[in-house]
Amino acid sequence: MSFVILPLTHICAQEVSFRTFLSEHEKVNCIDSVSFGKAFDLIEDVERYSDFLPPTDDRYKGSIYVTWGWQRGSYIECKNYIAVILQRYYSDFLDGNHRWFMENEGTDYVIITYSSEGKMLDCKTVGRSGAAYSLRMSEPKHGLGIVVEQRIVDDCSQLLQYVNPVRTVFVKEYVLKSDGKIKEREVVAPHKEVVDVMSSVMQFSFDQFVSNFQKWDKPYVDHTLFTPSSDQAELPFESCLSLIPDTLDYNTWPRDIRWIPCRYIETEDIWYFFVIKDCAIPKVGVPYTDRLILEFHKDGTFKCTSNIYHCDDNSNVDEATAEMLITKALKNIQIE
Repeated sequence: MSFVILPLTHICAQEVSFRTFLSEHEKVNCIDSVSFGKAFDLIEDVERYSDFLPPTDDRYKGSIYVTWGWQRGSYIECKNYIAVILQRYYSDFLDGNHRWFMENEGTDYVIITYSSEGKMLDCKTVGRSGAAYSLRMSEPKHGLGIVVEQRIVDDCSQLLQYVNPVRTVFVKEYVLKSDGKIKEREVVAPHKEVVDVMSSVMQFSFDQFVSNFQKWDKPYVDHTLFTPSSDQAELPFESCLSLIPDTLDYNTWPRDIRWIPCRYIETEDIWYFFVIKDCAIPKVGVPYTDRLILEFHKDGTFKCTSNIYHCDDNSNVDEATAEMLITKALKNIQIE
């Protein structure tokens, strides 16, 4: 008698464990974008469910930079199998694009099928979201599954420039078959698309540009010319591209630069705009800050720029000394 009871006990324990795993997820009747659960709703004790989850991608094993975690999603009970629909979050995708972003985090969208006892039958990563990835989901015309339009930016450096990035679009259908296998089918051949992000950006007139600065009306020049025009001042540089070239700095990607408007001086022939350029993520070297003068002709066309003072994270200069050096540099310039 005991010879029969032991296997049954093992089967029951295994089934309870799988049901406990299912209890982490919401029971649903279909697969859609909501089925994958909410972002950052992590399963706390994921190790206890290791028998029911696919192993970590080989690319991430042993990495000291990447953390990841499974998130709660949903499940569907079908006649011959059970499907679990959930997300796996990564703090840093090891996809070759991490060099473009300080945080190359993202999420994989995963469908896993099991037998009623919890044996894994099939597993598919159907989509990915992140800095270089976006997707759209819809239901297939026939069967239980999901249609995924996956868009991937071809060159992630474009996301750091004032350009319209090019993406490759993949459209695939994932349908769950009666045996629990997930059938993958290409619905539309991969193709390119240009994301029009720049046409919607309002370009400033010269008067609008000037309005971001405060007029300097003192009879002298000193470091306070580089006082920000307001507490939260930041020049919307993409709106100034019709006025200022975005090639003023080759060591930092254009979108990684903060332009802080300060004061301006208007003379008979020239406009002088005093700007702080903050570069927190340079291509090479350490973060730095420049004090610049942008010069414009009276008709509002760009003339040139002058770097008055450069300071980086390796500079060993106190604030008082920096103010003195900035004032000295300004007094050596003929503003007339």
